[in-house]
Amino acid sequence: MKLIIINSGQANFLNECIGSLIHTIPNPSFDIYIIKEAEFREKTLNNIFNDFGQDDLLIIGDDIIFTKGWYEFLLANMDNGDIIGFSMLYPYSDTIQDTGYDLVRIGDDISLKAQNRGKLSSSVDIFVFRECDSLNGCALYIKKNVIEKVPLVPLEGLNRWGEFLYIYNARNVGLKAIVLGHYLHHHGKSTKANVEKRYSSESYLLEREIWSNIVNEFINKDLIKNSLEIVLSDQLVSTIISHRDILFFGAGTVSQVIFKKLYLDLQKKNISYCSGLQEEEGKPFCNSRIIFYKNVPFEEFEVIILTVFQKEKELLNLIRDYLQKQEIYFIDQTTTKENIILNIKKLA
Repeated sequence: MKLIIINSGQANFLNECIGSLIHTIPNPSFDIYIIKEAEFREKTLNNIFNDFGQDDLLIIGDDIIFTKGWYEFLLANMDNGDIIGFSMLYPYSDTIQDTGYDLVRIGDDISLKAQNRGKLSSSVDIFVFRECDSLNGCALYIKKNVIEKVPLVPLEGLNRWGEFLYIYNARNVGLKAIVLGHYLHHHGKSTKANVEKRYSSESYLLEREIWSNIVNEFINKDLIKNSLEIVLSDQLVSTIISHRDILFFGAGTVSQVIFKKLYLDLQKKNISYCSGLQEEEGKPFCNSRIIFYKNVPFEEFEVIILTVFQKEKELLNLIRDYLQKQEIYFIDQTTTKENIILNIKKLA
């Protein structure tokens, strides 16, 4: 096995990643390489396959923090899958980022759902491994026979979904992808340092367009059996109905779902949508135009609802200096077998 660490050019992440590796394996028995990120991740992975694909590979993004026991857990499960990933926690927390990803129908759309996102690891049943549709791309063990059968990562992933497309193609030729029940920590920033916004922007509008193209070109929709519906909690509905001047911070799926489900009620209110991404300024969204947060007339709003899941503290820090006496809420979610329930909670 060769361990490849992808250097995204963010020294703080790279140092922490290497430090955690040394801390968890003081005397590694495998070769370690640090490879500079190419133009975007899919090209980086193809370069790695070309240069090192004659061996089994453990490919790590530099925003990963290793945790005690990870290597032993991997060794114990190497025979259970062809492509092996790890469950992930948000950095320095016990909150789950994902325990693997699965394709699901949500309403009329096809989505790649991060399983158990937002739950505490202590609240989830312990598991050794499970088969899944995709894995967190920043920690992948890929056997050399996989690279022989599937030698290229599709460039259409555009620095976002290349690993998913690679795993999807591998599964289509009979190979098995599993996620381990051992957690690493993941900053989720290694692909966000790209200076080209097409490859690094977290804009929902851009990512929606790329994902739509991927679904139409690559995914056999007839094979997707799992379906979920998004439901608004009673408290969320009553909070919105009981206020007139509302600013939604986050021009993404959550805001769009609320707009569609409460369309008639929202027509009677002063509603705006803002973003922390300057490249979204002025873009059409939900019968309105997105406002960059620094240009928002905050004095016009009595309520601000933060709709980017698991980023409420980050968003609050962006707007803290602009706030007056607004009520601040954030959205979280609960998942059942049939529904994703959007809930609202008061932040300040």
